[in-house]
Amino acid sequence: MKNTYAHRKLLLGGSSIISVIIFLAIMVSLQYIAMKNPVRWDVTQAKQHSLSSQSIKIAEQFRDEKKPIEVLAFYESKDQRSRNDVSDLLDKYRDVWSDIQYSFYDPDKERAISLQNRIESYPTALIKSGNKSERLSVVDEETFTNALVRLQRDETRKVYFLKGHGELSTTSTDTIGFSIAREQIERQNYKTEEIILLQSSGIPSDAAVLVVAGPRTDPMPEELKAIEEFLSRGGAMLVMLNPFQTREFSLALSKYGFELTDDIVVDKMSQALGGDYLMPVITSYAQFPITKNFDVASFFPQARSVRALKNLPDTTNTLELAMTSPVSWTISEPQLLSGSADFDEKFGKKGPIPVMAVSTLSLQAAPKKPDDLKPITDNPPTQNEIAQKPKSDDSGVMENASPAKKARIVVFGSSQFASNKFYRLQGNGDLFMNTISWLAEDENLISVRPKSLKAQPVVLTAYDSLVALTVPVIVTPSFVIVIGMTVFFYRRRVTTK
Repeated sequence: MKNTYAHRKLLLGGSSIISVIIFLAIMVSLQYIAMKNPVRWDVTQAKQHSLSSQSIKIAEQFRDEKKPIEVLAFYESKDQRSRNDVSDLLDKYRDVWSDIQYSFYDPDKERAISLQNRIESYPTALIKSGNKSERLSVVDEETFTNALVRLQRDETRKVYFLKGHGELSTTSTDTIGFSIAREQIERQNYKTEEIILLQSSGIPSDAAVLVVAGPRTDPMPEELKAIEEFLSRGGAMLVMLNPFQTREFSLALSKYGFELTDDIVVDKMSQALGGDYLMPVITSYAQFPITKNFDVASFFPQARSVRALKNLPDTTNTLELAMTSPVSWTISEPQLLSGSADFDEKFGKKGPIPVMAVSTLSLQAAPKKPDDLKPITDNPPTQNEIAQKPKSDDSGVMENASPAKKARIVVFGSSQFASNKFYRLQGNGDLFMNTISWLAEDENLISVRPKSLKAQPVVLTAYDSLVALTVPVIVTPSFVIVIGMTVFFYRRRVTTK
């Protein structure tokens, strides 16, 4: 009997040990698989712990071109939190492109490496790819992605800002300044420069984009001619207009397919969101490279309508990109001055109102010289030569002609949407930089850009505001009071009995 009991006890103990070993083996195997095949899940609403689509695109470019990236991070050993943050960020990039290697060095303890890389202050991150390098004093997704963009480019292009007509100042840090937008452009490895056309011989050939940001007076005829000449050679221009101003300039833009009316947009939706009724909320965008998959709201303070003209020539393609809500309309300047914002069908139009449009102008191509224009010889052409002869389509354009250049123009009905005050509001900054990238023919940079974890304004509807006030101030305390009174009277009743 005792032997049977001991035997059973031994079997039970042995099976338990085997179960523990099997369990540990499974856990070790799962851990090994997880280490070899890392997977991340980001459950935050804003996807704060995931790379943005642009960062992924840039990393994929290095992967597709098989360009290794090396990062030398110089941080003090005691600054372990910053080291961990940078390491976690670089691991996200390495999930896209495995050949991203990084190392940490203490600049005080490893002086030789610091001197070799000319590290004068820390923290500093040295990013190398090929024979190019970038230095960063702050490493976050935005700065690191922009550094990769600079490493990828072979040349630096210029963005010129027209000056001399009351445009927004690119050096002003005031709320109506344009310094934040200029800084963001420079972070994409563009150089920026202001230009006064009356003091120059025209727009330089190195101009990638000409920006006309909120002029208050019309350019002179000589300036308009210089702009026209710039566009005729395949230039790109971004125009941001004010309501009821620059009538001559607005009329000149009509030749490129834009219909600009002297009006201003009133939007009830903005009032529901707690904003000014003269600041339309944009949530409807056309499918175009600038706004493709763009699902972020943007705000256009003091916007005028920007429509596409009808019956345009085949060489001009104009598209309305951003539309206001259906509960919006336009009013005239006399209505605005009188303080009346009511809709009047005599002077205005009901929404949705287009407040942003794009136009592409196909310029004359230079066709290659066809064979039948060669001097006549006694030898007739062979069948092979006839087959290789350039063909033309129904429009008469040669198929083998050299690619035609295209001028690109984008017009915004608001000059303030990208000003310092509104640049970081919801999708304004992304929409502005997407436009710059498309105009400069850098479509690979068009996407929602990495966001820093700085405080962002929270826009509440009237209903949200009511709920935010009612639940914590009225509902929750009342619920606690009711429960307390119920318990009190119940206990009193029991005690009485």
